[in-house]
Amino acid sequence: MTWPAAITLAIAVLGAALGILNTWNSINDRRVRIRVVPKWSIAPGFSGMAIEVVNLSAFPITISEIGFTIGRSRGTLPRRAPISAQMFVDGTALPIKLDRHASFSGTFHTSVLENFDIRKAYCPSSAII
Repeated sequence: MTWPAAITLAIAVLGAALGILNTWNSINDRRVRIRVVPKWSIAPGFSGMAIEVVNLSAFPITISEIGFTIGRSRGTLPRRAPISAQMFVDGTALPIKLDRHASFSGTFHTSVLENFDIRKAYCPSSAII
């Protein structure tokens, strides 16, 4: 193989690899990505929990519900214990719009969750188009 043919082949392979990476990055940017973290919330005269939701997507999303999965799952879907907006200490109402890279923390008393076998925090979300 001559030098010009080898250089042409190398540039063609580089272009194909960059095209695949660009396509992968474009698909990844259109995906809804969130981080849901349960936390303890302790303040003078208050002891409770909070669920923090961080929007990691490149576009705004709407948070319509937060809560915990409880007990063992039934079938393919886990059992859920949603936290209603009336339980929030600060009076925040759901649904709430989160801009890109913004966060929301719903703080509530733990007395409503004493009888549940809490597993994980969850937050279904939808993209705003």
